[in-house]
Amino acid sequence: MSSTAITSDMVIIRDLRTSATVGPDRWGKIRSQPITLSVYIEVSLTKAGRSDDVADSIHYGHLAKDFSKLTNGATFVSLLQLAEAVATFTVGKDERVRSVEVDAYAENQFLQAEHLGVHIRRTRDGVAETEARDDRTIIGDLRVTTIIGVNPPERKAKQNVLLNLTFYGFNWGQPAWNDIHATLVKSIESTSYFTLEAFVTEVARVACSIDGANVVTVRAQKPSALTVAHSSGVEITRFKSFFTT
Repeated sequence: MSSTAITSDMVIIRDLRTSATVGPDRWGKIRSQPITLSVYIEVSLTKAGRSDDVADSIHYGHLAKDFSKLTNGATFVSLLQLAEAVATFTVGKDERVRSVEVDAYAENQFLQAEHLGVHIRRTRDGVAETEARDDRTIIGDLRVTTIIGVNPPERKAKQNVLLNLTFYGFNWGQPAWNDIHATLVKSIESTSYFTLEAFVTEVARVACSIDGANVVTVRAQKPSALTVAHSSGVEITRFKSFFTT
């Protein structure tokens, strides 16, 4: 790599545990739930690398305390609003910060999925339209049972399938994620396919039919498929237009 290559330095705070209210939880109650935060701060580390002085960097110990103070016990309209608050605070705290990425996960959001997650990236200049389009909302590790497979026993008994769905776009408003989760589970568990490829395409179709969903990535894993591996799986990304043309 040449000396003129672009460098990207980061200070990272990963898997910070906090607790906040971000809308209804898995039981439909408005109350605090566990939140996990990871924050990736773009800032030059050149000066600190030469001086060996923490004052020339972003003090991650202080910042972690700031994030806890900002979020712990606080109430937000949504998980996205919490992530926005963390991003706004970070770029405003130190003029050396160029941009920030925030991953936030609500762990008591769903009955059959491990978490609801959001990913955003914000710069010092504010939210550009291209950045907002790259915002992602994730339904993580959704466990469903369905008829899937070509072998005779697989045609008789439902099997476990693990799904991860990532929705892209900025035209979301405040979607009712618990209702979306319920719609997905009801539709998915009534399916019957021979292949994961056909199954995951149907899941993407259902996901893209939800109001506001324009692009979705679906990963499906079948834990019982292989005796020598954790699972077999497939992943696809589809636009809404794929199912309407």
